[in-house]
Amino acid sequence: MLLAEKHWMQYFITPFVLASLIVTSPVVADDEARYDAVKALGRLNGIALQCKYIGQVSRMKQAVVETVPKERSFGLAFDQAANDSFLAFIQEQSPCPGPAGFENDVAQQIESLQQAFKNQ
Repeated sequence: MLLAEKHWMQYFITPFVLASLIVTSPVVADDEARYDAVKALGRLNGIALQCKYIGQVSRMKQAVVETVPKERSFGLAFDQAANDSFLAFIQEQSPCPGPAGFENDVAQQIESLQQAFKNQ
């Protein structure tokens, strides 16, 4: 390839790549926010499991089922976060949070989850 051809391709490809990044960036940011919301609720689920707040476990799972698209990756993200949180809670020997405060944390995180998937 001639130097002039390489130079022309560089000017053609660079704007094209930048334009495609700009177009896809909001989608990636939305996906990241959605996964973060799912993981945050999963972390609370791990604590609820350890503290035997079964009503809250059911509430969180119901929120996920009703709010999140039926995609394996979201389920795996929720389960992995719950598992990691459960194990960390045991290792750190953390005390269980009070039921009322924990219920408020769950309510806030469910609201965040619903907002993250609002336009889905």
